[in-house]
Amino acid sequence: MSAATQQVIPKALPKFLHRYVGNGHMFECLKPYETNGLVKYLNSVYDLAPLCKWGLSIVPMYGVFIGNPPVEKIDLNTSSALACTGFIWTFYAFIIQPQNAGSRALAAVNFCMGSVNGYNAYRRLQYDNSNKK
Repeated sequence: MSAATQQVIPKALPKFLHRYVGNGHMFECLKPYETNGLVKYLNSVYDLAPLCKWGLSIVPMYGVFIGNPPVEKIDLNTSSALACTGFIWTFYAFIIQPQNAGSRALAAVNFCMGSVNGYNAYRRLQYDNSNKK
């Protein structure tokens, strides 16, 4: 085997894991589970990405309702970045073609993420402005 066709092993990877790099047979024991509907759903990035993104929306929304974390512990940079990201991707979800349930779910999760984190950023700005006086 020439040096050009060999698998490159990252230096940070411990030596005992080197035998698994490029080994496709390692996960064959999981093949029977691929017929399960839940596994099929979670095995797709189109379904798993919005599902994970709901975590970035639901956790701050729950925090708004119960008042935890307090306003002084909200990170303005993180909330602002997540709000901007949410609104940008909401716009993108409406212009991609073809429009289907996946793109509408993407728009919904991103709008929710932008709204909740935007509200948290607004709360933090109001708190900072009231403490300056």
